Amino acid sequence: MPKAVRIWEWIDAWGSMACQAMALCWFLSPFASLSAQVTPASNLRTVDYTPEPSLLWPDSLTIVPGSLVATDTLGERLPKAWFRVVDRQIRFDSSILQYPKVRLSYRVLPFALGAGQQRLDTSLAKPLDDGGIGLAYNPYERDEQLLDFRGLNYNGNFTRGISFGNNQDLVLNSSFNLQLAGELGDGVEILAAITDENIPIQPEGNTQQLREFDRIFIQLRKGQNQLTAGDYELQRPDSYFMNYFKKLQGATFSNVSTFENGGRLSSQASVAISRGQFTRNFIDAIEGNQGPYKLRGGEGERFIIVLSGTERVFLDGELLVRGLEEDYIIDYNRGELTFTNKRLITKDSRIVVEFEYADQNYVRSLYAVGSAYEKDRFKLNFNLFNQQDSRNATGELQLTDEDKRLLREAGDREGGALLPSLDTLGEFSPSRVAYRQVDTLISCGLQDTLVQYLVFTTEPQDSLFTARFSFVGQGNGQYILDANQPANERVYRWVGLNENCQPAGDFAPVIQLAPPRQQQLYTLGGSYDFSEYTKVKAEVGMSRNDLNRFSDLDSEDDLGFSGYTELQHRLLPGGDSSGWQLDTRLSYEWVQANFEPLNPYRNPEFLRDWSLANVQGQGSVPEAEEQIGRGGFDLRKRGVGELSYELSGFRRDTLYQGWQHRFQVREQLEDWQVELDGSLLSTESTEQSTRFRRPRGTIAYAIPWLGQTRLGAYGEQERNARFTAGADTLEASSFYYNRYRFFLESPEQDNWQWGSSFSERIDYAPVGERFLQSARASEANVNGQWRYQKSRNRLQMAGNFTYRRLGISRPETTNQEAGETFLGRGDLNFTILKGVVQSSNTYEVGSGQEAKVEFTYVKVRPGEGTYIWLDSLYNNDGVIQQNEMEIAPFQDLADYVRVTAVTDEFIRIDDVRLNQSLRITPKAVWYNEEGWKATLARFSTLSNLTINRKTQATESVAAWNPFQLDVADTALVAVTSNIRNVLFFNQADPTYDLQVGMSDVRNKFVQTSGFESRRNSEQYLRGRWNISKAVSTEFALSQGRRTNDSEFFNNKDFDIRYYEAGPEVTLIPSRAFRATLSYEFRQDDDQLPDGNAFAQRHSFEAEARYNQSTQTSIQLRTSLVAVDFDGPANSPVGFAILNGLQDGRNFLWSLTLDQQLAKNIQLRLSYEGRKTGEANVVHTGRAQVAANF
Repeated sequence: MPKAVRIWEWIDAWGSMACQAMALCWFLSPFASLSAQVTPASNLRTVDYTPEPSLLWPDSLTIVPGSLVATDTLGERLPKAWFRVVDRQIRFDSSILQYPKVRLSYRVLPFALGAGQQRLDTSLAKPLDDGGIGLAYNPYERDEQLLDFRGLNYNGNFTRGISFGNNQDLVLNSSFNLQLAGELGDGVEILAAITDENIPIQPEGNTQQLREFDRIFIQLRKGQNQLTAGDYELQRPDSYFMNYFKKLQGATFSNVSTFENGGRLSSQASVAISRGQFTRNFIDAIEGNQGPYKLRGGEGERFIIVLSGTERVFLDGELLVRGLEEDYIIDYNRGELTFTNKRLITKDSRIVVEFEYADQNYVRSLYAVGSAYEKDRFKLNFNLFNQQDSRNATGELQLTDEDKRLLREAGDREGGALLPSLDTLGEFSPSRVAYRQVDTLISCGLQDTLVQYLVFTTEPQDSLFTARFSFVGQGNGQYILDANQPANERVYRWVGLNENCQPAGDFAPVIQLAPPRQQQLYTLGGSYDFSEYTKVKAEVGMSRNDLNRFSDLDSEDDLGFSGYTELQHRLLPGGDSSGWQLDTRLSYEWVQANFEPLNPYRNPEFLRDWSLANVQGQGSVPEAEEQIGRGGFDLRKRGVGELSYELSGFRRDTLYQGWQHRFQVREQLEDWQVELDGSLLSTESTEQSTRFRRPRGTIAYAIPWLGQTRLGAYGEQERNARFTAGADTLEASSFYYNRYRFFLESPEQDNWQWGSSFSERIDYAPVGERFLQSARASEANVNGQWRYQKSRNRLQMAGNFTYRRLGISRPETTNQEAGETFLGRGDLNFTILKGVVQSSNTYEVGSGQEAKVEFTYVKVRPGEGTYIWLDSLYNNDGVIQQNEMEIAPFQDLADYVRVTAVTDEFIRIDDVRLNQSLRITPKAVWYNEEGWKATLARFSTLSNLTINRKTQATESVAAWNPFQLDVADTALVAVTSNIRNVLFFNQADPTYDLQVGMSDVRNKFVQTSGFESRRNSEQYLRGRWNISKAVSTEFALSQGRRTNDSEFFNNKDFDIRYYEAGPEVTLIPSRAFRATLSYEFRQDDDQLPDGNAFAQRHSFEAEARYNQSTQTSIQLRTSLVAVDFDGPANSPVGFAILNGLQDGRNFLWSLTLDQQLAKNIQLRLSYEGRKTGEANVVHTGRAQVAANF
């Protein structure tokens, strides 16, 4: 019996017994359930789907593309971009995991297009009597594989490599990738995905689908039992109070049991390590600023790593979709959020981001168990979730007994404790920032105090210390960042106290550490259907929130309770045939002051809706017992419309009481569409009273004689008048605005769609007892797309452009300034003249902010890095400065990696981008012509232009013009341009061809140490002549210019003009052997006024390759480079010219062997050596084995 089957039988037996026991103890949670309602003789299917980690919903028949509609439990449609129909499957984006249940409606064809059809049973065919094979031959039989998993579908690859030499340590590289699916036997199904790319980074957040680099996912299923292990997501159960979405490393066991009485028990238990911690950010939007916006941790951490795929981004209460072509992109490693041109960010934007981020201080374990029982009309469920931090710190943080004492004394204090970070530095390290302690007397008032402070030092003989500095707020620290020190890490300078004896800085040598926590939540809920039209449901919850596992202080408020109940009833006035439907509902929610949910279960706009937050939705309220009562109805009729009303009351102990009326009207009459909704709120609290009204509506007409083009208007008002208790003067937090929008848009079509709109928003500020106009913003938008194709000609156009103008009428009432904002993107792609001219063009304009970047270099083993430290080229002081780092010319010399540190300082920028590509190929139509057409057909051209410019907002720079590259240094942030033009003659001809071209690459960027610019321009002529099948020649002539200009490090400046020329001869006497001989002459000359570097270089190279069938390949390469260098070799310009070589003779050689060991296994052995000038010989060897299966 296979081992895997025996293991599963053990799991199955254990699971059945555990299921019965846990059912009695209600210690299991609901398993993902699916219920389908299929109408007989109908191809419409409606499915209630509980999202699973597989992100897949299969059907037995082919799903009709475009028929899928997905809604959440409230009936709101979900974005189409989250779903993709592939034949008989619906594939989901990971964003769907945030919903406990989704309703899918779609239509199917009466057959499965991709299913195989059998007409003859080939197993009955026998070999022929004369010994022929007959039908016994199986052309689909799988070839012999490296790993033979019988009955399983699998693919993947495996690579292991080592590198070693006399100038580096042993380096190991590896990667592994395996996908596995199928049946192990005895009904056990497996689904597995294992990846290990040897790169500890997360995927980029610029697409809807995310590809995890390092992940292990294994799922075993047999009947109604399922075991999931590895890296996976755990989503919320069907619960009112319990809300979470967790990325885990652990295991989950699920089981579904059916009883003889018709009852059904769904069970689930999870034990895992949580990879992150949840937090919610309210972001202050900046007028015309698309980002990036920095995300913060739950304790105010400034530099965090966001767990990929856990974010939910809301803009003005609307859930957005990730992707370059959608609403936003996110840099998970930097914790930065940027909005695309589809979403204009203004001063009025309300941005809320929920996400999980990596917590490096403690290991966080969790378990989640529960159960759900269903029988007829009755449902009962229980859920338990527990997560807690280990009392032992992880990573670089080591808690001493004194640290633990401070944490115990901190109790539940917000922010935890400030732990001293000062530590001794055993020995001087050039890559670390070191300090020495200095004593001084400070006189404040009539008292002198002896204090010790830290001073940056580069002297190895000092008593050295190292410290981690934390931002503690302006005026709370005695240190500031010293940007003038050119060190490898950040340097902080002591500033002491000001003249008022208050701290004058904002940093301190401390670590702000939150203590380990524990959070538990229990919920017990159920529902009962009295009839088809009447239903009641209820849930109670208990939470335990221990904010400090080290301390028993303040523990009296750890427990909290909550409850919720709801009654729903449906009426059918006039009976089923009338089409009228009236849904009524009544609910009550009670939450104790100390109740703490895992994640917020209320929508992000809740406090704003109840006038407990400012106009941006930001606010906090003290803990208090809360009660919410709601009652309302929905009246609808098919083909007519819908009317809804709800009355809500919200009470927060004796501190606050509010009443809210909500209404909604939907009307569709022939070509007219009317939508109205709004709310009216009145509140009373111990401090203020408010009156908040929010009407809005849309009316649109589909013009029949314009192809149902919609002409419409939208209006919106928010007026929140807040008065101090007992007064009639408006508070400063009051707000009022009117907004209207007129639009004209075409319906969605395959080849043509367009729209335009104009809107205005008028803001009023509270002045005394009334509101007065303070600002007016006007926006104009035009968007559209057009696709045309006929024969070999094709045209695609798309664009979305917005212009906004903000005017300030009362500057004393706001901090905003008047200004203009351009935002948009245009795409133009075409192929004309039957393929002769092809072009691709993209133009983008916008505004945002750019973070100042700092680089820190970390020493690694030789051969594992990218950079080399060249202290001897500069000041030779034994301390790393950033200008002393260069990219290593040879891999074995690379012993430093560069780590990017994004600062908290941002520069407001205007951003413009242009990408163009143009190809002209007359041969596309004149490939068979004669005369002058045949001559012209031999020519072709290729041109590429890329410009990406970021500048500070200033009148001297046209924000929309990408060709304005000559920008003053004070206004420039970064600019990159790349121009390439090539003229081909006889391209791809088997005998000869010529090409002449030019390239110009420019980069200029600003760091905390000033700007740095680089440029490399070149003009070249290249040719090829195949004298015969065995002999071919090539030649190349080029001239160019390389420049470098650094504002802070002037010794890195150079202006090198160079010339290159050389021929190459290739000999191919047989298919198995190939040899190449080449010569190159190069001259470099530094053109700076004080430049004195000049070099001539003669390079001779020979290369030979021998292939023995497809099994073995040997390649040998040798080079002799004679360098005549005049100038300072130990200088930046000398390093740029020599590129790792030395004056005199330089020898380089390499040998590579590729061997096919088996059909799926390849072996590569390589050896490299060099002898540069008078230096010692360097040997480097590498070996790699790769397997595909």
